[in-house]
Amino acid sequence: MKIQSNTNYFKWLWLELKSLNAAGAVMLSFIVGVQLAFYLSTQITMLSTITLLATLVGSACTVYMSLGKPINGLLGLISAIGFIYINWTAGHYASVLDQLVFVALIDLPLIFTWKTWGHKVENGVKFLDKIGWVLTLSFILAAWYPMMMVYTALGDSNPLWDSIVLIIGATASLYVFKGYGDSYTLWLLSDFVNIALWVSALFAGYSASSLPMLLTMSFYLATALYGRFWSIWRGNK
Repeated sequence: MKIQSNTNYFKWLWLELKSLNAAGAVMLSFIVGVQLAFYLSTQITMLSTITLLATLVGSACTVYMSLGKPINGLLGLISAIGFIYINWTAGHYASVLDQLVFVALIDLPLIFTWKTWGHKVENGVKFLDKIGWVLTLSFILAAWYPMMMVYTALGDSNPLWDSIVLIIGATASLYVFKGYGDSYTLWLLSDFVNIALWVSALFAGYSASSLPMLLTMSFYLATALYGRFWSIWRGNK
């Protein structure tokens, strides 16, 4: 029985991988080419190799998420392990926690409910009302300063941007877990902040992963735009 279950799971994984549409294939082909070119043009180290693998798998995760495919849970878990290492070496401790929240609220539930998770969005997604948005944005703004103070005390290399990455990212992860399409609006905000974080890291020169991570965050922004306005997560709005 266990062998049969494993066979069904791998068959499902293959079907999920093949479900990529034309837009997703174009986006993935582009980022794979760019990241490989950058990787091969610089010194190859353990950090650069982990960065390459994490950014490529992470990019695939966001594409499949925009399509509402549960396989993004497995892809997200793999990439999160790499991103945790990258952010830890960069001193982005809030981003490390953000990745752990992503794993707990999105990746693991998707992995354990691979047969049924898609039912959550196949008949449409939920959306916040105006009061829900006011409460969400108020929480994000109210939590930013104290969170920044906490991570300043912990020695975070960029507490200003890193703390807001955690707050927005954790909130977006919670909304994905609850089946809300509004998560993509928050992913857009998170991607803008992540871009600011890695631009800052690039100019400060404290992380060798700055440029590939900046490219990845820009790619995440593109997939979030696609997810918000053209995918299953847009709902009927």
